[in-house]
Amino acid sequence: MTKVRIENSKWEYIKELDVDHTKPLLKQLEAENVEIANACNIGMCGACLCMSETSPDLLDKSLRGEPAFPLWDEEIMTCIGWVVDTDETVILRTMD
Repeated sequence: MTKVRIENSKWEYIKELDVDHTKPLLKQLEAENVEIANACNIGMCGACLCMSETSPDLLDKSLRGEPAFPLWDEEIMTCIGWVVDTDETVILRTMD
């Protein structure tokens, strides 16, 4: 399992959890009671967008769907993206 640390837009700690690197992040976050903004759940609205505070190489860019707009290397739509299998803790910052 890969560890993900979630912080809010003010860099305040929300939660750290183990995630399955083969599944989209949003559903896993919701299952762990991590509230994150979301709306469409198909990569169109950008509400669930997070920024990686760790290496962008830890974000899996073979998304489950196609985002409606280009993403920077360090951005991930949690509804359609996931992180790679790593021993590092991936730090994601919400945009709200």
